[in-house]
Amino acid sequence: MKSRDYLWCLANSLLDREEELARLCPVCRSRALEAHCSVCGRGQEDWEENPSFDLDRFERMRGEEGFD
Repeated sequence: MKSRDYLWCLANSLLDREEELARLCPVCRSRALEAHCSVCGRGQEDWEENPSFDLDRFERMRGEEGFD
C-alpha cells in the first residue's frame, strides 16, 4: 500500500466513526465517547491503580542509565 492508501483508510475510518456516533441519541453518544475498558467495559473512573507498582523505584530507574 502507498502512503495515500493509508491516509484514505484513516480518513474513511474517521468518517465511519462520525456516522456511527450521529445515529446515537445524545445520552448514548456521550457514553460512547467515554474512556472504557475494551474487555470488561468498566469506565475509566472505576479503574484502580496497580497496588504492586512502586513509584519510588520507577523514578530511580528512570533517572539512571542502567537497571538493578
